[in-house]
Amino acid sequence: MTVPDALLTTGAAGWLLFQVADRLLTNRWWWWATTDVLPPPAQLVVPCGLLAGAAATSGGPRWWTAAAAGLALALGMRHSGLVPRAAWNLLRAARPAGGVRVVCWNTQHWDEKVDTERFYAFLRRLDADVYLLQEHIHDAGVHAPPIPVDFRQRLVREFPDHHVLVRGQFVTLSRFPVVATPDIGAPEVFRADLRIDALPGSPVLSTYNVHLPVHVFLENPFRLGLYQEIRERVLSRNRQLDRLIEDVRGNARPALVAGDFNLSRALGDIVRLSSVATDALRVSRSLYPVSWHRGTAWLRWWRLDLAFTARGARALRYRFRSPEGLSDHAVQELLVDVRRDS
Repeated sequence: MTVPDALLTTGAAGWLLFQVADRLLTNRWWWWATTDVLPPPAQLVVPCGLLAGAAATSGGPRWWTAAAAGLALALGMRHSGLVPRAAWNLLRAARPAGGVRVVCWNTQHWDEKVDTERFYAFLRRLDADVYLLQEHIHDAGVHAPPIPVDFRQRLVREFPDHHVLVRGQFVTLSRFPVVATPDIGAPEVFRADLRIDALPGSPVLSTYNVHLPVHVFLENPFRLGLYQEIRERVLSRNRQLDRLIEDVRGNARPALVAGDFNLSRALGDIVRLSSVATDALRVSRSLYPVSWHRGTAWLRWWRLDLAFTARGARALRYRFRSPEGLSDHAVQELLVDVRRDS
């Protein structure tokens, strides 16, 4: 075996080992979260590159290389961000226009860094029945607590047809009557139950407005205290996700869970949420949906924002919309069908 062949085979075996370890360690060992800085397309690029290398070599080792790379590709496909089902959705007939129009958006510290009038004009133009908005705060720096704000009165003026709910960094606007706003024991989740229609017996939709903390920082790996901070954030994130899943599981009403999950390459959150709800991506028409509009091209490969439906609620349409320079997160737009309480 030549040296290049040996390196290729070793690389394929190493990448396959990484994929197996990822399945075993994600959400079980907090330190493994540091691997989330790996760009999602690497799940396709690395094994496909190894397969191309195997095809260019000769002899027995290339079959071992191809087998290891092919298995790693199969294991990593769901981590890649690619949505093959979207190709089928593009061929299907358009869904009916009826349903609840929902917008979910991380505003990036509200109107702090943008023109205020343009910010509210953009929100109005989205014309949603329900808005789930995050970061109703101002920024105080990376490692400092955010500055509280309260623009409730402005929101009442801007959205006279909506009920305005504000809890900390969360804003939920609803054209429908508010039934309850129960505390689920997770400070980064705001639940609001909305009666869809004012008619007696009409369904109640539980909306979960979510903003889980960033758990991995792209900064100096030698900074004192960095890994302790990552550990605390990973554990906090997991506790809140557990409370969210527990509440959705115990809630008999139709439910919509949406927000900024600060999701990375790892699919642990999606797998866990899928035990109680359905990812809205099943109706997406985008082959590679991303939601982080960060400045550099390298940071535009992530879908940090998610939406799920449960029980009597189901997504009819789902897409990401440009924030038009007002935030580093794209806007999630959904059309949701809500049936009577189960």
